[in-house]
Amino acid sequence: MSVKTKFKDWLYTNYPGSKQKVENFFADAPLLRKLLRVGFTPTFQGWGMSTFTHTPWGSATDLGDIEQAFNETCSQLTELVKSDGFKLTQFKPAERLSMLNSLMWRHYIVFWSATFAAKYAPRGTHNFVECGVCDGLTSFFALNAASRGGSDWGAYLYDAWEAMRGDLLLDSEKGNQGEYAYLNVDVTRANLAMFGERVRFNKGYIPESFAGSENPEAIVWMHIDLNSATPTIAALDFFWPRMVSGGVVLFDDYAWPGYEDTRNLILQWLKGKDGTLLPLPTGQALIFKR
Repeated sequence: MSVKTKFKDWLYTNYPGSKQKVENFFADAPLLRKLLRVGFTPTFQGWGMSTFTHTPWGSATDLGDIEQAFNETCSQLTELVKSDGFKLTQFKPAERLSMLNSLMWRHYIVFWSATFAAKYAPRGTHNFVECGVCDGLTSFFALNAASRGGSDWGAYLYDAWEAMRGDLLLDSEKGNQGEYAYLNVDVTRANLAMFGERVRFNKGYIPESFAGSENPEAIVWMHIDLNSATPTIAALDFFWPRMVSGGVVLFDDYAWPGYEDTRNLILQWLKGKDGTLLPLPTGQALIFKR
């Protein structure tokens, strides 16, 4: 069976009901020739997408400083996970290394955006915030980037580390009630212990936890991964006035199916704000504050 036929069969299988679109695709001879030259082998597959382009961290091209640092961070994390020095309770043991590979694009965007914030934000202490921390996987990449930034930095992490509460969920999100009950702040503390006392752990449900938390006066980067719209907007309301010009907000849930309410409320919230939003094919989105 030819490569062309194999790929055509793959499209029919993975995109049922789109026969005419597949036929139109194969009718585009120049595009088809381009894909044939690379043998239809994706350069990346994972987290809901496949790409045929060179990845920033891959070996096909020379690496920049950010890409080299990202690869070193990935290697460090892989070794920690293998030795159980970084516990990923959100994934089954047999799937943990494969999940890290599938999350490479997501984590590159985390690392790149945190590096950008550390490099271009005004001088002074660079504070990083994450709302929705889980085991600390995203924080691991962001704080590695922060520590390479050559400036003073601190991190403020916010999570209930308990099951999601129904009263904080919209009707469209009620299926998430009770999720993440397995999380333990002590596991996350141990995972991020290498970063020392620069990291503050604020345990509690957003937004009510802000009143009793240790909060930064100014921030350069914030990641929001709360799986719920109402706390997401509450986090934006609380931290946006504290974000310096040139700061970055990174959303995890922006474009995923099932989170349309989150996306719509973010767009409504952004109206009148001095920021620019960039949606990403990973399902993430960035806001750059001007």
